[in-house]
Amino acid sequence: MLAGCGGQRTAVDGDAGSRYRRAPIREVGEEALRTDAALIDAKALQMSGHDDEALEAYAALAAKEPRCGAAWYEMSRQLLQRGWTDSARACIGRAVALADTNRWYLLQQAEVQTMQGDGRGLVATWERIVQLWPDKLEYHYELSNAYITAGDIEGAVGALNRVEKKIGVTEPISLQKQRLWNAAGKADKAEQEVEALAEAMPQEKRYQAMLAEANMKRKKYARAKKYYDRVLAADPDDEYIHIQLAEYWKAVGKPTEAAQELALAFANPKLDCRTKVQLLTSFYTAEEFYGTQSARAFGLLDTVMAHCDDTASYALLYGDVLMRQRKYGEAARWLELSLERDSSRYEVWEGLLICLTEVPDREADMAALAARAARLFPMHTLPHYLQALHDVQHERYAEALQHLEKAEKWGFTKGYLEAETYGLMAEAAYRTGDYERAWRCFDRCLELHPDDWGTLNNYAYYLSERGIELEKALAMSRRTIEAEPDNANSLDTYAWILHLLGRDAEGLPYMRKAVKLDPQSETLQRHLKEMEP
Repeated sequence: MLAGCGGQRTAVDGDAGSRYRRAPIREVGEEALRTDAALIDAKALQMSGHDDEALEAYAALAAKEPRCGAAWYEMSRQLLQRGWTDSARACIGRAVALADTNRWYLLQQAEVQTMQGDGRGLVATWERIVQLWPDKLEYHYELSNAYITAGDIEGAVGALNRVEKKIGVTEPISLQKQRLWNAAGKADKAEQEVEALAEAMPQEKRYQAMLAEANMKRKKYARAKKYYDRVLAADPDDEYIHIQLAEYWKAVGKPTEAAQELALAFANPKLDCRTKVQLLTSFYTAEEFYGTQSARAFGLLDTVMAHCDDTASYALLYGDVLMRQRKYGEAARWLELSLERDSSRYEVWEGLLICLTEVPDREADMAALAARAARLFPMHTLPHYLQALHDVQHERYAEALQHLEKAEKWGFTKGYLEAETYGLMAEAAYRTGDYERAWRCFDRCLELHPDDWGTLNNYAYYLSERGIELEKALAMSRRTIEAEPDNANSLDTYAWILHLLGRDAEGLPYMRKAVKLDPQSETLQRHLKEMEP
């Protein structure tokens, strides 16, 4: 401290313990003693928390003794703490000019330049620091960061190269240089850094994997394959190499080879089920998984699930896949497992309901599930519709109408099941004797689906049963036999309406064809007898 004002006496050394190195004891003049005493007093004010008074004391000392570098240095520190960076820079500049070998002055100057974003000045300061203390590796790293601040990537790499010459190739330095070259858009140089790292440490397969991935991103697939092969040769049991090779084969347009590599990866016990499922669903796009590559993707998923312990986590995904394959019975079991895990998602209920409608021996389960879903999700159409369908099948037409009315009340999202609901409502209304309502519902159903041949046939037949609007019924029935010329029911309806219109000769060929198609039907046999002369 006492020698701090003698800027020219500050020595260059490796001692970081004192900011003001004490010079050898010698006689000094009275003026020098007074200057050092003033510096001590200012420092005491600062350390006791009287920062404003300390700043005034340093300023007074610097004005009286302009060559007191310590005063300028301490003023810079005080001013920087207040955020006055321009003034702090001017003060530390005076200190460095007095002693450009003083470590603390130079470090303070670097801090001020960092605050101001002065990249060029920061580089110059750190170059000076590195020149004075070349063995301090951390200073070389700071120099590299200074070059980055200045926007000079090559300079930043050059600073790291100096460190590398001292300590050899290391991962932190090589990877930092790789990142810098990538940021500069120089992928070849970035790759060279990792290659040097791989050459220095051939036992580390991950550097080969990094090189492969870098070339995959650059679409240099042949080079990527070379590095992948090295990884495979180094460790055939690597749990991820076959995943990476699958990506490679997919990129070069060979899906069969890609699927084979995935199968090898999934056979590796090091990969848990969760990872395998996640890899599979991320490897394929949705269009590929459910479309162009669905056969391969679904086959791989079958393999994974066969050895999966945590099946509940993936039950919904697997149930959906089975459902898309029309394996409704199997899909239903998985969707039921998913529902046990989480009953809050309506789409699971809907998927399970759809599956159960396709499994003949589970009709009762479907009806019970639809009733539960209708209570939990009353605004959705399908549960109400399926309850009504079950009631109609068991001739509970009044109950069916109640469910259908609920569906009608909540509306039909984007027309979902609207035509089907009105078609079923027409059937139930007719069976309960509400004929006018039945005709309105038939008309609404056909307005939505004009080519619903089953509805057209039923509508025409029921009109004929009531003996009304027979010409309208005949026109509707004619459309059904034109669309489905080998449908015995449609042929019967058309022939019977002609009979009611007194046109048996026209109707007989159609009735005979209907009987030929369904010879066991007593109704058709009876109608034929009534029409024959």
